[in-house]
Amino acid sequence: MDSGGGKITLDQESFRALASDVRVDILKRLDSRRETVTDLSNLLQLSKPTLLEHLEKLQTAGLVKRIDEGRKWIYYELTDKGRKILHPEKVAITLALASAVVLAAIGAFVLIFAGSAGLVASPEFRNVTAFPQADRALSSPDSLIAPLLFVLAGLSLVFAFVMRHVGLRRRERFFAQLGAA
Repeated sequence: MDSGGGKITLDQESFRALASDVRVDILKRLDSRRETVTDLSNLLQLSKPTLLEHLEKLQTAGLVKRIDEGRKWIYYELTDKGRKILHPEKVAITLALASAVVLAAIGAFVLIFAGSAGLVASPEFRNVTAFPQADRALSSPDSLIAPLLFVLAGLSLVFAFVMRHVGLRRRERFFAQLGAA
């Protein structure tokens, strides 16, 4: 299964764990927050022994982990592998957003540096019609770097939102296929 930015390897145990609608529902419930067996039992309307059997299979597959903090309750939560199965689009979105921030920061740095070096405040840039050499200055590669970086940052943001949309659709199809199997 391709997560958009990296591969998620599903072994035989993971496939067995995902073959049950109840276990998929457990994963979806644990996606929002960790839960106790009693909470999950009430939410899914299952007996505790049945629920514990399903949780054991999810634990064996490495999709859920048991958290015993030494208190009265024992919690269950998703592992990283479980989160990647539920949200494969997040890796690509994170990379696209990070590149957008980096490109925007570089563009801002170039603009600030150009302003402090006096390139933007020079008379050549104030009145383009009075100074024909300003046309050459504006078309030089150095003056196009900052706007280009901002355009790339904007494209990275658009790419992130497209990846989010595609990832959500892939997730819906994935769980629809699990339900059909």
